[in-house]
Amino acid sequence: MATWAAEVDRPQPSPRPRPRARPRVVARQRRVVGGVFWIGVVAVLLAGVVALNVAVLRLNMKVDRLGKERAALRAQNAALSVQLSSAASAPTIQGLAARRLGYVQATPNETSYMTLPH
Repeated sequence: MATWAAEVDRPQPSPRPRPRARPRVVARQRRVVGGVFWIGVVAVLLAGVVALNVAVLRLNMKVDRLGKERAALRAQNAALSVQLSSAASAPTIQGLAARRLGYVQATPNETSYMTLPH
């Protein structure tokens, strides 16, 4: 049976030291500062993504506008090509020569050939 005297002889555990409140405040402040830092980093990254998307959208709009302009220029080139080929045709040139300059096509009787020496 245990006695009161035996209890007194046994070494008593030393009391635990109390943690100071100061390190908790510092740790909490460090966590808050770290959290604010990461929120700022994420905000900057998101702003960069948004700016990149806006730049890509502007480039896509420019590419679309240039594509439309290219199609219009190709249509204009095709129309000019048709106009050029019709203006360069033999009947058109003969008609202009007859009207403006008074030229007429020579008859076979009016045509002569000349032999050139080598």
